[in-house]
Amino acid sequence: MVFPKSLLDNIRLYAEPFTHHPPSIITRFSGDKDSLFPFEMDSDRGLGILLLCAALYRPGAETRAANIIAGLYSRMGNDIFKLNRIPFEKLQAELAGLPLAPDMEEQKRIPGILRSVCDFFYKAGSLQKWMVSTKDWERQTSELSAEIFWMGKHSKSRIKSRYFLWLTSFQADFSVRFPQALQFAWPVGEGHLRFRRNFLASRTHRSASAPEMQANFFTNLGREIFSEEPWKLFQPLDAYLRPEKEHEYLCRKVQKNCDSCPLVKSCPAAKYFIASKS
Repeated sequence: MVFPKSLLDNIRLYAEPFTHHPPSIITRFSGDKDSLFPFEMDSDRGLGILLLCAALYRPGAETRAANIIAGLYSRMGNDIFKLNRIPFEKLQAELAGLPLAPDMEEQKRIPGILRSVCDFFYKAGSLQKWMVSTKDWERQTSELSAEIFWMGKHSKSRIKSRYFLWLTSFQADFSVRFPQALQFAWPVGEGHLRFRRNFLASRTHRSASAPEMQANFFTNLGREIFSEEPWKLFQPLDAYLRPEKEHEYLCRKVQKNCDSCPLVKSCPAAKYFIASKS
């Protein structure tokens, strides 16, 4: 599928500022200003933290999941990797006072989800070795979704598993260490669909809207824009017109304002905000 070079260039420019806005959980590792974890992100413990966080992933609420895991680590230290050996009631007590899920049913699932992740730790062993054990990460997403409670066993998109692998892309030398990442289909969120509708709909085939085609469509777009690192496109598209209190939309927060956004001329929301300031 061919897109105009000017459009690809503008999307690339739109995506660039997001490199300075890593997910909240990434900033908690050693070396960052908000460091909490005393181990490196690419260690087995570091990857374990990312998997615990991804298991609680909910689009638009990544910071809440990060705060839950960071809060648990502050209270429990490395025992966070042994939650499957801790009495259920004790884990519930440790979770008390940490950020709540938006509904009580989801809140009740959190202890079971986290214990299930720790079950997976013991089955998989080293997560680094597990990540390189196959050239096809679709097998890894299937395994995570099947083994971990509420990870999307019956979901076609398996977004939580894909989100975990995306979080691991913040490791140093990621593309060199994991060449299979170039062929992997990264997560697709609601922001991606809004972006496609507003910028790409007239240039895409109707079949691209089918759920099973969306991941491949956006992965191919990622390769067009970041040929060596297609995973870099996930965050910018996920942020597109995502509601955010202070700036109304997350993309506006990262771009500072609509006027300076490279996509301003084609974005319906930007036209509204600019008009409202006149």
